[in-house]
This record gives sequence, C-alpha cells and structure tokens, in this order.
Amino acid sequence: MKNVLLLSVLLSMIFCFQEARSQGVTVKGKVIDENAASLPGALVRLVDRSDSSRFFIAITDLEGNFALLHIPPHTYRLDASAVGRRTTSVPVTVENRNLDVGRISMGEAVIPMRGVTVEGRVPPAVQNGDTTEYVAAGVKINRDATAEDLLSKLPGVIVSNGTITAGGETVQRVLVDGRPFFGDDPTVAVRTLPAEVIDRIQVFDQMSDQAQFTGFDDGQSVKAINIITRRNRQGMNFGKLTAGYGDNQRYDAAGNVNFFDGNSRLSFLGSSNNVNQQDFSTQDILGVISNRSVAFTPGSGGFRGGGQRRANPFGRSGAISSNNQFVGQQQGINNTSMAGTNASDSLSDNLFAQGSYFFNRVGNQNNQLDHRQYLLGGDSTSLYDQNSNAASTNYNNRLSGRIDYAADESNKLTVLPVIYFQSNRADNLLNAVTTQNASGSQSLTNSGGLNDGYNITGHVVYRHAFDLPGRTLSIDVGGGANKKMTNGNLSAANDYSGTNSPPDDSLNQVSNYNSDVKTVSANLIYTQATDVNAMFELIYNPSFTRNSADKSTYDFNPGTDSYSSFDAPLSNSYYDDYMTQRVGIGYRWRGTGTNFMGNLSYQYADLTGDGSAFTNSRITRSFGDFLPSALFMYTTPEHRTLRIFYRTYTVAPAVTQLQQVVDNSNPLLLSTGNPNLVQSYTHSLLARYAITTPGRASSMFLFLIANYTNAYVADATVIPSRDTVLSNGTSLTPGTQLTYPVNLDGYWNVRSFFTYGLPFDLISSALNLNAGLTFTRTPGQLNDVVSKTNSIGPTAGFVIGSNISQNFDFTISYMGSYNFARNSIQPISNSNYYSHTASVKWVWEFWSGIVLDNQLSNALTNGLSAGYDQNIILWNLGVAKKFFANESGELRIAVNDLLGENKSVNRSITDTYIDDTRNEVLTRYVLVSFSYTLR
Repeated sequence: MKNVLLLSVLLSMIFCFQEARSQGVTVKGKVIDENAASLPGALVRLVDRSDSSRFFIAITDLEGNFALLHIPPHTYRLDASAVGRRTTSVPVTVENRNLDVGRISMGEAVIPMRGVTVEGRVPPAVQNGDTTEYVAAGVKINRDATAEDLLSKLPGVIVSNGTITAGGETVQRVLVDGRPFFGDDPTVAVRTLPAEVIDRIQVFDQMSDQAQFTGFDDGQSVKAINIITRRNRQGMNFGKLTAGYGDNQRYDAAGNVNFFDGNSRLSFLGSSNNVNQQDFSTQDILGVISNRSVAFTPGSGGFRGGGQRRANPFGRSGAISSNNQFVGQQQGINNTSMAGTNASDSLSDNLFAQGSYFFNRVGNQNNQLDHRQYLLGGDSTSLYDQNSNAASTNYNNRLSGRIDYAADESNKLTVLPVIYFQSNRADNLLNAVTTQNASGSQSLTNSGGLNDGYNITGHVVYRHAFDLPGRTLSIDVGGGANKKMTNGNLSAANDYSGTNSPPDDSLNQVSNYNSDVKTVSANLIYTQATDVNAMFELIYNPSFTRNSADKSTYDFNPGTDSYSSFDAPLSNSYYDDYMTQRVGIGYRWRGTGTNFMGNLSYQYADLTGDGSAFTNSRITRSFGDFLPSALFMYTTPEHRTLRIFYRTYTVAPAVTQLQQVVDNSNPLLLSTGNPNLVQSYTHSLLARYAITTPGRASSMFLFLIANYTNAYVADATVIPSRDTVLSNGTSLTPGTQLTYPVNLDGYWNVRSFFTYGLPFDLISSALNLNAGLTFTRTPGQLNDVVSKTNSIGPTAGFVIGSNISQNFDFTISYMGSYNFARNSIQPISNSNYYSHTASVKWVWEFWSGIVLDNQLSNALTNGLSAGYDQNIILWNLGVAKKFFANESGELRIAVNDLLGENKSVNRSITDTYIDDTRNEVLTRYVLVSFSYTLR
C-alpha cells in the first residue's frame, strides 16, 4: 500500500509538470589543442554581442566537450580560454534549433617580440567556474620528483602522511586524463606518475554519473584531482625501476612501466620491501585492520617508521582515504608487496572501457603502549594501561572497471563493476591493567583470528535525452554483496578486583563469526526545463538491505579435550531488513554567473530485526523524514567562485551495532550491541570561496564545513565500582567495563580552513600560508550520566617552495596545532596539548650528476601523559650519482633516521576518555640502491 501511494505521488507530480515547455536551444561543441587532443577544464563563455554583460558559462568535461543549455536565439561571440592557451573567439548565431559549433582549437600561449620569446610568470592557480586549475610549468621541481612532490608545492594543497587535502577537503579520487587509475586509490596515482609528464592539475568536485547528466548536484560528489599529461607526449612510454639493499637485511625493490598512446593506456607496477614503503591504501572490507581512530598530531604519524623515498629520500607513510573501507599504513613496522595493472582504451567512437587489477600483501609487527584516562566525574578516576604485541598479515585483491557506451547522442549506458577480496591473519599478546580508586584488575590475553571476506558491487546507469532540450530520463540500478567470515581463538588469565570474583579466572575458547550483507537499489530521475533559465527534476529512489550476523562461541571442555561447551551468552544469531523509499522534487535556476538548486525529498524507512534464536530481541520500527538540500553558486569572470551547499541525510545502524552479543576479545574492555538503536539524522553545510589573481600569481581559498547530528550513535560505557549484573544479564566486576552504542543528540563537527598563496621573490619561491580551526562536540554516556566533550583545535602553518631551477629544489614547511579538550562532567580531566612539525628538505644536483638530498624535521608534542611527550629530530640523508644518457641511471646511498630518534606518539580524545599511545617504529638503517628511469 505504501509503495502504491509513493508511486501515485510521483506520477501526480510528473503529470502536473508535463505541460511545462522550455524555451531556448542547446549550443554544444568540443575544445581541442593544436594536436587535436581534447582540453578538459577550459572555460567557455557565450557573450551577447549587443550586451556584453549578458553571457552564459560552461566548463569542458573530461573529454573536452561542453554544452550551453537554454540559449535564446540571438547573435553571440563564443570565447574559449584556458591556462597556458591562447583565447579563441568565434562568432555564433543561434536560431530556433540546437547548434553544434564543432571543434574549437586552442594553441599554446606564447608572446613573440622582435624575434625573442617573452614568457611571463605562470600563474600557480586559475579558477574556472568550480574547478581550480594549476599549471605544472609554474613550479620548478627536481627532475626525479613525483606527482606527490609537485602537489605539495601547489597553493591550497597539503600532502601529509600520504593524505592529500585541497582547499581543506580530503581528496578521495585521482584521475589521469579524466580516467580512473587503479580504481579510487589516490595514493597509487600520485606516487607512480613522475612530475615531468604532467601538464596541468585540476581540482574539482566530481559528481555522480547521474548528477553530471542531469545537472543537479545530488550530494554524492567527491573531491577529485585530474592529472592531465603533456599533450606533446601522448605517445609516450615512461616508468622507473629500483632495487636496493642495506644493513639489517633491509631491502626495497619497485618498478612501474606506463605506455600512453593517444586513447590507449596500459600501466604495470609492483614492489616489495621491508622499510615501511606503502604506495597504496589498504581496502579493509573486513574492518579488522588495527588502524584505530586516532586524532593524529602533526608529525606523529610521519615518523612512525617511514623510510627513504625512491625518487626523493624523505619519510612517508600510507595514504588515508575518506572512503570508509580505505585505511592508511598501519602503525609499527611493515613489510609490503604489491602488483597491479591498469588498462583503458576507446574501443570505438562510442565505446570506452577501463579496468584494473591490484594485489597487495602487508605484514605488520607492532609493539604498542597505551595509557587511557576515563572521565568518570567528581573525584573518581579510572585508568587503563596496556602493553600489546601484535602481528598480522593482510592480503587484498581489487578489481574494478568502467564501460561507457553511447548508442547515439541521446542514449548512453555506463557499467561500473567492483570486486574486492580480503584475507587477514592476526595475533595479539596483550597485558592490560585497570586502576580505579586504588584497586586494580589485570588480564593477560592471547588472541588470534583468521578472517576472510569479499565485497562485490555493481551499478548500471542508463541516460536518455529527449529531443526537447532539458528533458531527460536516467536510471541507476545497483546491487552488492558483502561477506565476512572469522574463526577466532582466545585464551586469557584474569585477576579481577571484585569481591565475588575468584582470584584467578581464565578463558580458553574459540568462536566463529559470519556476516552477510546484500543490497539492491535504484534511482530514477526525470528532468524538465520550464523556461530559458530554469528546470526541475523528479526523483524516486527505493533501496533494500538485508543484514545477517551469526556468532557461535565454544569453551574448552577438559573432559572431552575439545572445544565442545557451547557458550550461549557469547553467541547470537541476528538479521535485519532495512527498506527505504524516497520521492522528491528539485528545482534549478541558472542566470549570468549564478546557479541555484533546491531539492525536497520525503523518505520512508522500515527497519525490522530478529535475534530470537538466542534472545528475545525482535524489533520493528518505521521512520519518516523530510530531507531538504540546496546549492548556491556564484561565479565571476574575474576568477572568483562562491559555493554554499546544504544537505540532510540519515544513517541506519549497522547489524554489528544492533546485535546484542558480548565481544570479550579483551576481558577488561567488553563491548556489545544495542537492538534499540534508531537511525541518525544529520544536517550538513559546506561553504567554499576561491579567488585567483593570475596577473599577480596569487590565490586564496576559504572553506567551512559544519555537521550537526541528532540521534548520533555514541558510546555508553559502564565502569562498575562493585560487582554488577546488568539488565541484559552481563556480569561486571570492578576493573572491567562494558561499552555499547546509544542514540544521543547534540553531536557537532565544524571545520574551517584558509590558505593564501603568493610569489616570494626574495628567494625565488612561492609562499603558501594556511590556517584552520576545528570544533567537535561529542556526546557520550558513562555510568548512565550523559556528558559532552568539546574539542577545539586551531592550526597554522606555511610552505615555502623553491621555484629556482630543477637542479636546486627545496621546501621549507611548518605546521603547528593547539588542542583544547573540555568535558562537562569532569573538569579536572580537561587537557591542553600542543604539537608541531617543522621541516626543511632539498634536492641539489650540484656537480656532474652528483645529487645531494636531505630532509631535516623536528616533531614536538607537549601536554600528553607522563612519558608520552616528544621532541625529536628526524634526519634523512642521501647522496647519488647519475649515469647514462639523459641521466636515466642513478646509484644512491641513503641513511634513514641518521640520529636514531624516530618515535611515534598519538593522542585520541573521545566523549568518555583521553588516550595516549606509543607505537613501534623503524629506526636508523642504511640502504644502497640503483634506479633506472624510462623517459
């Protein structure tokens, strides 16, 4: 009945608008360079010849195509401009039919004067609509630099520990010439591509395929970087091979080969090392990798054992993607191996295919010290200290692809398959102590697990454009299957402080855990133009997800000498179904330099769950929510852009959060689920303002994002002062605690960022200033008392990047932050801590192919727990000699952590505790290596 009602509403809205008629026509074309290669990101302006204040703007897509919609009949001048290109103008007469102006060629911008070529200062950044474009020629960098090195010198771009942020937003995707490169992993692209093959870099919000087609931003965009290779090197082969060996049996071998020939692209890469080099992000579909949610202080992660860089010997760590299933390099000492291939080609004029396969293996060893202070309120304190020794081996297989087929101008089909497989073996020896009011408990735990799983997803997107401009129909049908399987073992010797507990308690058990998630969804969108500047859309979006989870635990039975005693309290079988249906209507208006769109949807959701196999926990809930969103964007020809985006969304609880079964892998820190959880509701506001001044080679970016969540899924923790039995039957003794999820209102997360880039002619460099402020209010519950933890963190820093020559390349940087943490129930636990990272690095080819590369960094953290503050100097030093024609060969000797001071310290602040950790790191070693560069 509900489905019929929703469909009736949708059909009624379509009927109400069916009589709307559009005015104006579509003007389209393609912008190319002098070699007939497409030019993405070019600015196209259609200017009224009788009134130049009236104009229409479009940006070419990744294939160089553009389309100007709803253009009234008149005479115009069409201008095409791009950084480093001569502006091209052509007259255009628009009549009462769609117009294709064909190909518009733009040559390189060179100003000849009396036989001498005069080259002005290349602007570091230019704002084309909502796209920021950087010209690689504006940055002089050493010849062996990578794309990552180039990015670190661009204004508004920060590269830290492998994470790339642009204008304050984390980059989640890197494209090469508009095409995916080894899936969605940004680290692979920026550490594989050499800087010398890059022509331009574009930073933009990549919308979903449906949003790009309809012109309505659906809120599913991700921050992306498009690396455009040099057009005069389209038929190029490039790569690098490296092999090195050092003391303590340290080794590093890697290679990549790329064949770019027009539309045909083929890449191979591989590596193996035990010096903490990880040029990829790990796909953690099982959620088992021990990369905890830690608030990294600047510099702390970077010194956790990063080794020498192959192209530049500076410490680095793995990237962290904002994708929830991507995690960065694990703390500790890692040995990694990887291999992959990526291929793409236009098989015909209307068929494009791309695919990649990537394999990686990571072995991790980490000895970690952890000190945690719980915020109990009053004079009560609870401390938790642990010493753990963990080892794990993780395997990943990733396959992804894309097929685009255009039957004609009006019908297009896109297929997006993704397959991930993961296997993980983990073992952990843990010695933990809790102290509460002068009494304590201790646990010595030995645990292990073998985890396997897969994640298979696919989307098919069909788009149809009717003859009437602005009238389109698109449908996105998707499905997925996620499977996780775990076989674990646990043995523990526990000494509790409770009066009714035996002095010595032990565990010896095995468990089997299986979870299965299946999802199917569709998104149907119809658009219709109402006049020259306006159009509307109708949306229908149904989805269905089934989650199931089964856990069986067996204790060791001495009588049978086997694990045959079923442990019912630690076992459960649970499933839930989550069905949503969303209908909505959107409106878009576009004027001269102004773009506005609004959307109002209503979502009805059913959540049903059943855990009655072991407990009586059936749930049936329904939710009805209005989900508004709005976008305002203002763009001027003077390279200024203002973008404000507001949206709302809901998140349903995961099956692991609903399943009420105790996880006792750490007997002192127990956890369980809560079948009473409801979905959360979030308001999100994003504002961005960008100014670029090409004439003065300066740029400024302002960014603000604010999120407010009701029914936020927070942690509720019970820390008993005496032996306690909870309502669900769980027994707790002093020295143990139980954590479970609850819904609490009042979660806030606000983050701002400012950056200003300008020339620093005093030392022939570019100066990038940046500052930011974060505010987080996290609700939590401790012993039935609701608290709020406010965390405020101002940051400030600068980067000075040389722009002298390729032979002398230096970067000076500083980043400092101060954190204030305030808790509402225990002011005595309020904390302030400061941290900074200051570094200077250079690469200097000073004589006859001899290269000196050096990095000197200082990491300071002050205000942590006793013994966790740090003030270290990390010095990496290398000397190399280049050989062969074109300096393609290099013999190099390098020392990592010359002073032997490397440390890794992190702080995490949550709603109920403050946590300081120290991890094992890779210290001083010497490595001799030989590299050969294919140019």
